[in-house]
Amino acid sequence: MTIQTENTRVSLKYTVRLETGEIVKGDPARGLAHMEFVTGYNQVLPALESKVIGLSEGEELEFSVPPEESFGPYNPSLVQEKTFAEFPQGKELEEGRWVRATNLDHLVSFGYKVVEKRADRLMLDYNHPLAGKTLVYKVRIEKVSEVDKDDLELLKPCQHARP
Repeated sequence: MTIQTENTRVSLKYTVRLETGEIVKGDPARGLAHMEFVTGYNQVLPALESKVIGLSEGEELEFSVPPEESFGPYNPSLVQEKTFAEFPQGKELEEGRWVRATNLDHLVSFGYKVVEKRADRLMLDYNHPLAGKTLVYKVRIEKVSEVDKDDLELLKPCQHARP
């Protein structure tokens, strides 16, 4: 069976690395990462899903996904300076660390990196860690199957996915 554009359960093993060779996930020496999804439901990056359409069990493929099709370009305007007067919690943060913050009023969480810490202020980078980077995937299709009708009733496309 080959992977179709909709309603195919795909199980694959993979490595994703940057163009520099730095491994992001799925180190071949320690064990490949595993992913399972159903096509047509925006469960993975659209560029990843489109590349595996037409493949069958046992097939392997290596491909690149540019920033525009993954986590977007790096946006310098998302690097912002905050004084400790406006952000007192910043005094406890360490330079070079990633932090996850949650807005309890809106139940939204987001991450940022502490780029620089001075005596009275911080520089925070709100870009995704993979923004501006081309991702290089190497995938091996482990299993391909049709999704049964009961499972289809539970699946809904993500309403927030980009077209």
